[in-house]
Amino acid sequence: MNIAAIYSFIYSLWAVPSFLFPHTVPVPTNRSQYEVHSLPNTSLPLSWAGRLPVPETPPGNSLFFWLFEAEDPAYDGNLIIWFNGGPGCSSLIGLTTGNGPVSFDGNSTRLIQNPHSWTKLGHVLYIDQPVGTGYSTASNPYPVPDNDRVTSDFYKWLRNFFTLFPHLSSKQVHMIGESWAGIYIPYFASAIVHGQDSLPINLRSISIGDGTIGNAAAMSTVTIGSFMRSQKETLQIPEEILSVFTDAEKTCGFDQILEAANQYPPKDKIRIPGNPENRNYKRHQLLDTRNLVDETCNIEPTTPDMVKASILNSTCYGPCATFATAFDYLGAMSTSGAGKQCHDIYDTLNDCHTVDPLDLLASYFSRTDVQVALNLLPAAAGKDPGGNHPSSSSPPPPLSPMSFAPCNSTILTTLLSSTSPVAPAYSILPDLVTTHNIPLHIYSGENDFLLNHFGTELSLQNMTWNGAQGFSQRPNRPFFSDNAAPSHSCDKGNRTQTCDVEAGVWGSERGVTYHLFWGAGHSVFAKKPREMFAYVRDVVVGG
Repeated sequence: MNIAAIYSFIYSLWAVPSFLFPHTVPVPTNRSQYEVHSLPNTSLPLSWAGRLPVPETPPGNSLFFWLFEAEDPAYDGNLIIWFNGGPGCSSLIGLTTGNGPVSFDGNSTRLIQNPHSWTKLGHVLYIDQPVGTGYSTASNPYPVPDNDRVTSDFYKWLRNFFTLFPHLSSKQVHMIGESWAGIYIPYFASAIVHGQDSLPINLRSISIGDGTIGNAAAMSTVTIGSFMRSQKETLQIPEEILSVFTDAEKTCGFDQILEAANQYPPKDKIRIPGNPENRNYKRHQLLDTRNLVDETCNIEPTTPDMVKASILNSTCYGPCATFATAFDYLGAMSTSGAGKQCHDIYDTLNDCHTVDPLDLLASYFSRTDVQVALNLLPAAAGKDPGGNHPSSSSPPPPLSPMSFAPCNSTILTTLLSSTSPVAPAYSILPDLVTTHNIPLHIYSGENDFLLNHFGTELSLQNMTWNGAQGFSQRPNRPFFSDNAAPSHSCDKGNRTQTCDVEAGVWGSERGVTYHLFWGAGHSVFAKKPREMFAYVRDVVVGG
């Protein structure tokens, strides 16, 4: 992901009306043709996979799904829907790196059984969305201009899905996802609760990890100095550099915001600047292509004076550009060899030996035998694959494998260039919790640089739900590797078998929970699969 995409990832937030196209595709009703009979070199729980068309859209728009049956009858009443973010990243990332029944074995494409699979806690549905993501297909030119259309497509697709799997329509639905799913899930949930008359869905909870829920500045710019101070040793940041960020916080008024967010309960609404770094996707594309480096636009600051100028006076970013400068500084120091090598914005603990799972996904899911197994290709020429149903208005099924991309750069560019929406924490999340009684579960990894946990905590302290603003007490109760929602029985001196290793701290008030996971980065499920299994069991489906 280039710097333009990273900046825009954080600083683009969208809004929602409604889009329709006058094209329909017949909904298949025989789900047996979607059954996955086997996957090369591994065993799976009973599952179904393939593509379903998106109703009322031009031909060629379909979403790929992979549905796993619950392994434990005690959890048969749950339907867990998982979303990766991006925007434009496949949910197969989550499936194969921590929460599905199989995962990659080290730095190989060999799949092994995952003892912490969420399929032990319910039926689990993975969806590649929006159209064009992963195995999903899209018409040309790319048809989804904004989050409005993303939401509309997904909601209409759900009707097709429940037509094919009507036995799931009465299950307790739990939507959970990470990163850009902080946008997806609240808007999808809002569409669901407001559409009960036409499409009844028993939505029981929404869960968001390291997600884009709040004001863009709150999620990174205001709080990046706090994060860097907390990660001083890991990031190898000299004290004189940290002092520059501390001084800049005072100059920009961020210190007052941080102080207000540190009040439990908060004393008043916290005013957060909308966009202090003057974000602009096209502008950063120009910076990337022109490689602008001069006294007023230095994208490689390495000294305290350079860092100060970049934060306060850069022509690249506008005033108070703390996040952009932190990103540039750590990148420059990593390249020069003077700082932490192979700096990873997703997880500060990662190093040069960390395996990139996206390469493994691209290799494995581009295989012909895998695509045949997932009903995307016919087993033999002329046989119709399960996910493609010929009609006068749909194209014939492909006879050669597609090249699988875990993340789609076209979707990223298109959606991050679109109109910004209202942050979910401002109105949608409060409405879901307060008006519709939907439990909200937020979690963060302590080592996520891209969307740091201080920003998430600030956003929650500035959110009002069920008659009050923020948490009245700091979420600092310990939770454990095998007990994500412990009672007072886990107090020191009174530990039980499920209260052995402290996994983080948490809090719960008025229908909202917050968990901070130790030792995890942007994708908590990948770094802490055991702890996330307990989280889904005890908090998400356990209520």
